[in-house]
Amino acid sequence: MNKLLLTAYGFSTQTIENVAQNMIRENEVTKACIISTSWPKEKEKHPQMQQIRNDLINMNVPQVDFLDIEFENANKLFDYNLIFLNGGYPFYLLHFIKKSGADCILRKIHQNGGLIFGLSAGSIVMGSSIDLMQYLYPEDNQFNDTDLTGLNLTTIQVYPHFKEMLTRDATIKDKITEYENKTGINITRLNNNQALEVVNDTQTFLR
Repeated sequence: MNKLLLTAYGFSTQTIENVAQNMIRENEVTKACIISTSWPKEKEKHPQMQQIRNDLINMNVPQVDFLDIEFENANKLFDYNLIFLNGGYPFYLLHFIKKSGADCILRKIHQNGGLIFGLSAGSIVMGSSIDLMQYLYPEDNQFNDTDLTGLNLTTIQVYPHFKEMLTRDATIKDKITEYENKTGINITRLNNNQALEVVNDTQTFLR
């Protein structure tokens, strides 16, 4: 059985935390790895990274490590039965996932029943493509990557922080709708207090 947890802002509600804890318990997770490669600076020192690590420890995961696949061997991911893809910049994260070979590794882990959780950018790259990010934020594609295919762990594509982003840019709503109309792809909008539990590509909406 293939299980994913796509969150906008981590374990932001009790419901999301409970579902995550149940998934961890059912899969008998003993070692978790947080991929910290989602922005160029701070990385595991970032408060959000530390919060996720503390949350997982509080969910009785005995060992929670960080791995920066920009500089470290991605094969180490095989040592863990829970992988957490952290938030940050989707282009940056996906670029080094592919460059390091972690894309193939993550697909194998997923196919073999390992758990993969995502937060924001981490949830975005699990889908089939990050083309929506190119449509909305082309200036963030700092490596000028043209292959924007995602990990293809799920057919679901998400846009996190939707309600929160509307307060910064009211046009986001129309831009996402325009993208959907042009491509025929449905985008699941997630607010910070929302997540998706995905089991064999069947989603359950959490809040």
